[in-house]
Amino acid sequence: MTEEPVYTVQQANDLLPFLAPTLVELREKFEEAALIRKKMATASRSNGWSTARDEWTSKLARVDELMDRMNGWGIQLRDITTGLVDFPGLRDGEEIWLCWRLGEPEVAYWHRRTEGFDRREPL
Repeated sequence: MTEEPVYTVQQANDLLPFLAPTLVELREKFEEAALIRKKMATASRSNGWSTARDEWTSKLARVDELMDRMNGWGIQLRDITTGLVDFPGLRDGEEIWLCWRLGEPEVAYWHRRTEGFDRREPL
């Protein structure tokens, strides 16, 4: 098991050019993946074969790749629909979450580990 990274605000902001497109693609593919899983369940109740199976498998694999990328960064995806993520950070020696949502220009909020989005405060 790897140790959780600790992000500074600058490090979190530096990741945004990579994180934002990953979240956009993940959100898009995640919705497709939900539909694919339903189709695969239906296909398995019949003879289990579909001409689209290879395409489905490829799309599901891409969702896994994107999730692995997010996990590799050590950030927490809180809401795939809004692109809400938390970066582990420190504030005055306390472990906190640096909070960012897709569409925001920079990481500008934080909240305690025991709190959520509704309790975030400006940095």
